[in-house]
Amino acid sequence: MKKMLWLLLAAIPMQAVANEEDPIAYKCYYCTPDEMEEVALAQGVGRHYVYDAERLTIVGFDVFLRDEALKAESFVAESWVQNQFLGMMSLYDPLNGELEAMISDVALLAPNTEHGRSSRYIWPQDLTALNPHHKDARERVRRYLADYKELAFLDTSMSGGRLLKFQYTQEGDRPIAAWMSFRHRNVGHAIYHFDHDTRSWNYHKSYLRENGSFKPVQESREDFAPTQGRTTFQYRSSESELSRAFMDRAGWADVPVHGQLPSYGDVRFNCERAINDIHCMIQ
Repeated sequence: MKKMLWLLLAAIPMQAVANEEDPIAYKCYYCTPDEMEEVALAQGVGRHYVYDAERLTIVGFDVFLRDEALKAESFVAESWVQNQFLGMMSLYDPLNGELEAMISDVALLAPNTEHGRSSRYIWPQDLTALNPHHKDARERVRRYLADYKELAFLDTSMSGGRLLKFQYTQEGDRPIAAWMSFRHRNVGHAIYHFDHDTRSWNYHKSYLRENGSFKPVQESREDFAPTQGRTTFQYRSSESELSRAFMDRAGWADVPVHGQLPSYGDVRFNCERAINDIHCMIQ
């Protein structure tokens, strides 16, 4: 019985850490210390963090009830809170509130090409769900982001598993995003989102150049003709690599493409849907 009680008591601290919620940071733009305290008091009893995005400062407050009134005591935010805050603010776009990391020249060998005569780097074509090797490619990019030095502040091993969260991102619809372009193929980019709950990066979508602008890469058979009727995809003569990549995606999706790619000039793919039948014509 004593042994069972000892085991139970020993487990209590671990459970407390595991169940502790991520701290929430509340904004106070260009505020005085008194104004920041008012923001903390407005949140009620508990521990709160208030940040100033202009001055890049974050302050902790313990709010408590004394003599039937709310009081607040400020304290210097823990080093891990400050590190995470500054890391997130380095990605912050004040115009739209998004947290975005822009990463260029990503050089990861594509699946099934490592150390071979046809070695090449991953690009958005490898990440589309239509690619037979997309799971491997996506995992390589995920690990790359997990190791990326400028995003190391997301590692919670030094914070007891806790990760700061801005109040306006609590709904989960404003995730940290990584926009990546790839070596030797400056024709598109891929986007990964950071899942705050699982602490991991997940593939979101890819874009490739099409007729001079970036368009989402097809991820399913339906993307070639999303609606009844005709959907057109057009590539310039300078985008021959991309028109061939379109042909590959169509093949993976079992979408027939009728006609031959021209040796020069622009290419237009007219894709049509009739009930469940989808096919494309080269024009």
